[in-house]
Amino acid sequence: MSSSFLREHAASLKEFAEDTKARAKNNPDDFFLQLAAKNQEDTARSIVSRVALSESDELGELVDVRLIGPQANGSIPLDSFLNTIGPLSKAWKLAAHRLRYGNDAVRGVASDVLNALNFKLAGLAHGSTHVYITGNAAPDLTGDSLLQATLTQTFRLLNSNQEDFYDAVDAVGGKSAHQLSEFMKGLGSAGLAVQFSWRSATGMQTWDGRPDEITRVRALLDTINEPEKYQETIQGNVAGITDTGRLAIRTVEGKVLVRFPLKLTEQVQKLKIASRAVVHVETSKYWDSVEKKDIFKRHLLSVE
Repeated sequence: MSSSFLREHAASLKEFAEDTKARAKNNPDDFFLQLAAKNQEDTARSIVSRVALSESDELGELVDVRLIGPQANGSIPLDSFLNTIGPLSKAWKLAAHRLRYGNDAVRGVASDVLNALNFKLAGLAHGSTHVYITGNAAPDLTGDSLLQATLTQTFRLLNSNQEDFYDAVDAVGGKSAHQLSEFMKGLGSAGLAVQFSWRSATGMQTWDGRPDEITRVRALLDTINEPEKYQETIQGNVAGITDTGRLAIRTVEGKVLVRFPLKLTEQVQKLKIASRAVVHVETSKYWDSVEKKDIFKRHLLSVE
């Protein structure tokens, strides 16, 4: 159902419930009228909650998390729940910090990042194993939504293969990737699988965390070693700028891709295609233990 239909339905139910409540107040000895008033009020409140979830879904602010397994019968041990949802929440927050500032959080995630995300436990459905989580998808002054960027990169990492895995990890950062690994560990310890779904601006994003898929992603995450990092200056012509945070510079050695954080969007937007550019970057050199080769990823520090 669309949120507009639910809003109209909720308004009708609320009006009907208020009318019944008024009649019940005038007839305190009418047991059935009192019961009808309470039931109608509860139903109206339930529909209002559904309206809020529907609106969040349409805005790209709702993440639907379903925990599946022998223990996920509508109630699971609190420790199992915390050991899964806790690291997942930390992973999102750390990824958001990385995407906004271009580096991993050192002394905790910045308060402006937490405020921008505004994650909330919005509801439970069919027992405590079906969880609705909402955030704030409103764009900032640059027109970017930190929540949208964070969830996009998280789903990209979860669905990545060996070829694009290191780029996906570099986007969210090592600390976020570690928390995702802890999330997988929590699922495994509790004997749970998970299903994610999120309606992004480009369509529905999903991840089916079956046991074999959890094992696959954990195996990839376990290959990550702390990369060697150093700063360098890159000079060349601007070959492309994407809305996914990528700047392409064509140098004498070839095209170099540089990821830029959201806080530097305005600087990057001043560049023009084919124009000369000098950029300062932090380069991370990862060792791919599967392919037996170095992989270089660059983050923008500043534009001259």
